[in-house]
Amino acid sequence: MNSIIKLLNRYIHPCLHCGSLLKSEGLLCEHCRQRLNSYLGQNLEVRPLAIFEALALFRWNPGTSDLLSTQIAGLKGYHQRPDWSYWATRFVTRRMLQGLPDRKILVVPAPSKSHKKDHAHQWAEALAKAVGGEVHPCLKKVSTRHQRGATRDKRVEVVLELDENSSVVSEFWSEALWVFADDIVTTGSTALAAFEALGSPPHFETWALAHRTLTCGD
Repeated sequence: MNSIIKLLNRYIHPCLHCGSLLKSEGLLCEHCRQRLNSYLGQNLEVRPLAIFEALALFRWNPGTSDLLSTQIAGLKGYHQRPDWSYWATRFVTRRMLQGLPDRKILVVPAPSKSHKKDHAHQWAEALAKAVGGEVHPCLKKVSTRHQRGATRDKRVEVVLELDENSSVVSEFWSEALWVFADDIVTTGSTALAAFEALGSPPHFETWALAHRTLTCGD
């Protein structure tokens, strides 16, 4: 009986968006998931940051896309979500259409304060599996400084640094494609901090689930 209940809980649960009880391994029912798929373009969303690019599956405006907002909010936290693998596969498929360099791919997740495998780490693991790369959680967050009076894109300064126990950066710094994995890119402050903490490697990209659109009220 317990095994049956576990199976039901896994495959039959209310869709976070519409509430329907339809078979799905993710947080959304298959109908809502396919609707969300229709938001995807053939190419990834691109946001230039310094001398590298932040790539994302979606362009997200929280005020206009309730379905995407529901999916993003549901993925936050430390619970294991099969949704990450689903979206990582779609991300990598589009990234490969652009041509991936023939080099080792090291995926670095955005660090969490608790040092647990949060949503960014799960995204990094899913991306690494989909692209045949490796996950290296070699960064830690030092501080986040809020600058009063600055514009929204300059207001938050994130400071990251290398974990003192990590040797992978010095070993593969110039050879690998370094991928910084974060679920959402807003201003790009965290991605820029990661780039600097890694020593500004010559091959670096940010891979995100979504670019959050900045609005006047942010």
